[in-house]
Amino acid sequence: MATNVPNPASFQSDIATYLTGVRDSFGSLENKRTYIATMGGLTFLTTAYPDGLGMSAADASALIAVLDQHNNLSTSYTGGTPAPQLNYHDNASEFWGGR
Repeated sequence: MATNVPNPASFQSDIATYLTGVRDSFGSLENKRTYIATMGGLTFLTTAYPDGLGMSAADASALIAVLDQHNNLSTSYTGGTPAPQLNYHDNASEFWGGR
């Protein structure tokens, strides 16, 4: 006999929440990537506030690389070209902000 069986509706609702979260997160990352490119890319990221974000060149380059990598994942997620085999988890971890 199974124990701790969740409520079916709650269980399915949780899964729907996680899956739509993935979908929405890919869209949000794409929007940030497009915004950075539109604003000037690396120059925008490294220019001091209020004209840019004031990041170090190394951090800005790493952020652009991570967003490009996640663009590859997003493209693959929506049926496009398969994303390269990378450790997307670790590559993005420096931008988690302690979360």
